[in-house]
Amino acid sequence: MQLYASTTHKNGADVQKSLKQDELLRFAPPELDENATTTQKEMWRIRANNTIKHKELLKANLEAMYKVVLSICDPVLKDQVCNHEDYEDIDNKQDTLGLL
Repeated sequence: MQLYASTTHKNGADVQKSLKQDELLRFAPPELDENATTTQKEMWRIRANNTIKHKELLKANLEAMYKVVLSICDPVLKDQVCNHEDYEDIDNKQDTLGLL
């Protein structure tokens, strides 16, 4: 699954790392010096926007992986997963990490 995610999705390495670590990667926001120049402030704004986009893309990719994971389950395993007490919440969120 990690290989599939890393080669199929944009920024797939982030999905791969999240699957391997069994948790959502955290992206540190850029820091802005209080004495920053106008150019530095603009660069900070661009980096902050990129950080937000990166995080949102990871979430979207993991949601897309949810259906892939379910599709490779055999019927017996799928039945066990669907009968798990947390399944409804996991399914509503399309939470791949929770599913695993």
